[in-house]
Amino acid sequence: MFFHDARVTADEAKGVYRATFSPLLKKEDGSSFSISGYMLPVDASTTSPHFVLTRRSAGCPFCPPNEPTEAIEVFTTKPVAYTQSPITVEGTLHLVTESGKGLFFKLDEARKL
Repeated sequence: MFFHDARVTADEAKGVYRATFSPLLKKEDGSSFSISGYMLPVDASTTSPHFVLTRRSAGCPFCPPNEPTEAIEVFTTKPVAYTQSPITVEGTLHLVTESGKGLFFKLDEARKL
């Protein structure tokens, strides 16, 4: 995946992370985009319109942790039921240059495929 083309740096004094994006990534900003991955809930609900999608399951004890370029914050039009299986979502991709959460990709108006 070309998300690895982003370069992430930390500003420890301000407590934020910054990303710079390749020309290929910049071309995709604002476009319709679909991606598959594992749901990482951001709240304790069994269904949610807001979650993080990661390359590897966070529950896998044998997998290395996900890098910042391997996660995308997702906001869906309808709540999605949590599953431990991979899912595919489609929405509008946005690049985030500065984040206190370490998330640099956002998918808005998404729907589960």
